[in-house]
Amino acid sequence: MDGYNIKILPSAQIDIADIVKHINSMPPEAAVQQYDRLVEKLGTLVKTPEQYPSAKDTQLRLRGYRTLPVNDHVAFFVIKGKTVELRRVLYSIRQYDRLFQER
Repeated sequence: MDGYNIKILPSAQIDIADIVKHINSMPPEAAVQQYDRLVEKLGTLVKTPEQYPSAKDTQLRLRGYRTLPVNDHVAFFVIKGKTVELRRVLYSIRQYDRLFQER
């Protein structure tokens, strides 16, 4: 079985950079563990992105969004054929609705 291609959209790139910046402020051992978990979880999207549930928010679900918990964050992605578009990685208690405006 072939894997999926991952396309990290600019908004998700910024989110991940912010997360890494936060991780770098932690003690070294904790930072390494957090970073490894982040990479490992996001890496699962290459093989089985469909295992993750549709977004709980009705509007996001109707637009095909799925969610993946990553540490204290939630990754939002859409599957398009054999490509997974990683669109956002947000702190889990953040209000998401205004952050997902179609362009």
